[in-house]
Amino acid sequence: MSVQAVATFNIGSSSLKFSVYGLQPDKKLSACLLRGAVRDLSGARSVDISDPAMLEGLKVEIHQCEEPHQLTERLAGWLSRQTAQFTLTGIGHRIVHGGRKHARPVVANEANLEELAALSVFAPAHQPHNLAGVRAVQAALPDLPQTLSFDTAFHRTIPRIAELYALPRALSEEGILRFGFHGLSYAHISESIGEILGSRPARLIALHLGSGASACAMRNGASVATSMGLTALDGLPMATRCGDLDPGVVLHLVQDRGMSPDDVADLLYRQSGLLGVSGISSDPRVLLESSAPEAREALDLYCYRIASQVGSLMVDLGGIDAIVFSGGVGENSPEIRNRIIEHLEWLGPRIEQTVNLANSTLLSLPDAPVSVIRIEADEERIIARDCASLL
Repeated sequence: MSVQAVATFNIGSSSLKFSVYGLQPDKKLSACLLRGAVRDLSGARSVDISDPAMLEGLKVEIHQCEEPHQLTERLAGWLSRQTAQFTLTGIGHRIVHGGRKHARPVVANEANLEELAALSVFAPAHQPHNLAGVRAVQAALPDLPQTLSFDTAFHRTIPRIAELYALPRALSEEGILRFGFHGLSYAHISESIGEILGSRPARLIALHLGSGASACAMRNGASVATSMGLTALDGLPMATRCGDLDPGVVLHLVQDRGMSPDDVADLLYRQSGLLGVSGISSDPRVLLESSAPEAREALDLYCYRIASQVGSLMVDLGGIDAIVFSGGVGENSPEIRNRIIEHLEWLGPRIEQTVNLANSTLLSLPDAPVSVIRIEADEERIIARDCASLL
């Protein structure tokens, strides 16, 4: 008899990540049974999977699909047929924007899907794809329960003063507020760090650095401030997104240069960040290998702005006890970690170079006044746990 399990789907514009977690008799999570990704959804698709024996069957399903939503349907159906390994009892999804209403995960239903679709204007690069995945699974497996876990939910603990923009009050009351994102990653950090250090630090700043990037200040494990705002365009410079920007720049581009709103959106979301400043690549690995001064400047700006955000978030905490690096860049680039911490050494954090180069978990000396930790992002475990607890 196969074990009961829940699956997770994290669907973006260009890739689909999935995992399967077994359930114990008390419905708590056990081991991750399967993990994989389908990349280049709209083009020549590539597949990664943790169980190579299952690769060929999955590739057959994937390459019969013409549209990304068909791929999601096929993947869901394929997972449901792997009954020799596991029996699915539900699928949990990552949803980027939950708005003011959703501080906790929910079971998917027609009412909340329509409500969440209205928030797509604030997360146009993510939300439509997230919700299309839920619809695709509904089409493939209409009787299988689905749950929704929100990237914004972790930040619903931030105080009102930290979520307000200095805009007319009527706009704030309508929901034009700082929400923050990457909350599933931060939830995993909050839950994991106590095991690493022996106790959870009271004042923690976590840096999720990937193609998207943000920072979060946590007091006793709860978010009190974050760098992203109403949208995932705000805050730190990212791979192709600009981060913090004088709103007057947008007015200038529209009013004086005649750019359309769609052109400005494309500029800020897809042509800026590391790619825009360097003119070479959005990938820090490529820029680190380049001798071009533009590559160096892009990375210098990236690390400086991240360190500056750490300083800003200390206002919310009244100090700092630990810094965490996570996300693809934060986890895998010792040089980027070094450059950021160099800006902050006057605050107390120090990196021990041997363990940093080895991508170890604890990057600072045990008696350092400010601990520096590397934690691998595991949003899937949080989504799976949410799914299991709801179902």
